[in-house]
Amino acid sequence: MPTVLIIQAQMKHYRVPLFTRLFETLRRDGIDLRVAYSAPHGLHGIVRDAGDLPSQIGEEVKGHWLAGRVIYQPLWREIARADLVISGHENKYLMNAWLFLLSALQLKTVALWGLGPCMEEDQSRMSHWLREKALSATDWYFGYTRGVVPYLTQHGVSADRITVVQNAVDTGELRKNLESISANEVEQEKARLGIPTGPVGIYCGILEPTKHVPFLIDAARLVRQRIPGFQLLVVGSGPDRTWVEEVATANPWVHYLGQKFGREKALALRMADIFVLPGRVGLAILDSFAAGLPLFTTDLTIHGPEASYLIDGYNGRKTVHRVQAYADAVVEVLKSPSLLERLRQSARATASEYTIEAMAENFRHGIKQCLALRGSTAQMASASVLSE
Repeated sequence: MPTVLIIQAQMKHYRVPLFTRLFETLRRDGIDLRVAYSAPHGLHGIVRDAGDLPSQIGEEVKGHWLAGRVIYQPLWREIARADLVISGHENKYLMNAWLFLLSALQLKTVALWGLGPCMEEDQSRMSHWLREKALSATDWYFGYTRGVVPYLTQHGVSADRITVVQNAVDTGELRKNLESISANEVEQEKARLGIPTGPVGIYCGILEPTKHVPFLIDAARLVRQRIPGFQLLVVGSGPDRTWVEEVATANPWVHYLGQKFGREKALALRMADIFVLPGRVGLAILDSFAAGLPLFTTDLTIHGPEASYLIDGYNGRKTVHRVQAYADAVVEVLKSPSLLERLRQSARATASEYTIEAMAENFRHGIKQCLALRGSTAQMASASVLSE
């Protein structure tokens, strides 16, 4: 039975449904999947977003972090057993250098999985160069979204060796929880929090600098000048948590709810009319759309590829990165019930396009193509040896 090894620095809780489903579908194809990962490190340990896989799928290994930026995971035995190794594209994976060497020697089929270009603001030219060089050393690429394909082909990756997985999370449980919450329960929770009748915006995500939460607070103040009943919910944790708590204490219209999961998270989303995230957009966009909330963001260069799911004026709004412009867009929508309802309906429609089921199927198809590529390469190598 062919074996596929996927390497992750840590296991995020939202990835567990993907790997579980992928394991099941690949097993029906006669392919075994193993996922290796290490314990959370740094910011990921603070926000407590880790998960675990069943032992038949996952294996937690020791992760040795160097300077907090590069990880070495001793996976030699697992790599030796695998027919295909899929690793992250980030420069932090020290083992990738050895994987590229094994690929060059045609000893192992190696694929990368990632978002294409580096989206971080503080990355050096060397970091960008290393990411680009990695593209010429890999046998296959699993891209997060269609938007990364031009970058990949521009840097030498053949279009027929790219699989677009359409990055997603399992919103099935979220949708069930949302449907289970009655309007009466929503009103009771609003009353408990002291939220009067009026529009509500919600931020749900990591509280750290790339999310531009101070920008959001400044914009919310401008919104309240024109819509006095506007309230803001903040859900999440991270390095900026203390600052957010202080803001909420000083401003009764800002409600900091801490981290929420499951039905509690769904209840927070049900209280809102819009999802406000002026900073880096990632997978949170799928929670927003699953809850039928149009997402409001700005035109930063650091967005994750999932930001391409937002179509300005259809399922959300994207403005220039200026507080006044952002606040103007929010006010325009909140003051027009018909526009808000149209955006909410479009958000729900978009949510149905990006599902964990579709992502797992895309991954499965790409893996089978990779393994077929390895088989063809092995056959050619055998034929060359026999002809000598």
